[in-house]
Amino acid sequence: MSTTNIDLVNRAYAAVEVNNVDEYVSYFTDDAIYKVGNFDPVIGPEGIRALATPLVDMFDSVTHDVLNIWEFGDTVVCEMNVTYNRKDGKVATLPCVDVIHFANGKVRELKAYIDTTPAFT
Repeated sequence: MSTTNIDLVNRAYAAVEVNNVDEYVSYFTDDAIYKVGNFDPVIGPEGIRALATPLVDMFDSVTHDVLNIWEFGDTVVCEMNVTYNRKDGKVATLPCVDVIHFANGKVRELKAYIDTTPAFT
């Protein structure tokens, strides 16, 4: 059974939802570009790990309610609501669109169009 890029996106989101940073970063190429909102981009699995690890301490969970997902060649576009459940009890559900480019079965670039401000304030 072949794995589609959409399958890989769903697996990556599932890893986030159980706070499995190691699995999540395994879906990215060594030189992947990862850009969330207006934050500076980070490069590669270790850059993504450095960005994600502190979030595990701040949030009980981050979930993805996928509304629409499309695959165009080596690109997946995902429209969703992302819910951030903070350890202090605050919950923020935010609209997001991810544009994800693949190369050789891994994420080469992910741009998340989201304003995460409400999740952190």
